[in-house]
Amino acid sequence: MIEADDIRLMSEALAADPGSLVFLALGEALRRKAQLDLAWRVATRGLERHPKRADAHDLVARIAADRSDFARARSEWETALVLSPGHPSAQKGLGFLLFQQGSIAEAEQ
Repeated sequence: MIEADDIRLMSEALAADPGSLVFLALGEALRRKAQLDLAWRVATRGLERHPKRADAHDLVARIAADRSDFARARSEWETALVLSPGHPSAQKGLGFLLFQQGSIAEAEQ
């Protein structure tokens, strides 16, 4: 389980090196703590610095889904799959989102 000290340490590391990939772990930790606004800021800033990373798009998609922004979630997962075909988390997220929206056949694909 992620503790407040872990989040503080990751935040400090990111502040020291804004280009660090620690934003992925920090954004996920904040998302799991339901700190969605802060997670969103961390993730979208990280995505701006790393637009070619499928994991960055996946993180933004998961936070978007948690915020009920399903259009953005779908777009980000689709981008993750373009960057990394077969990306397991993006496939799972997109499939679940499509299933929830009643697109069963598309979700199976």
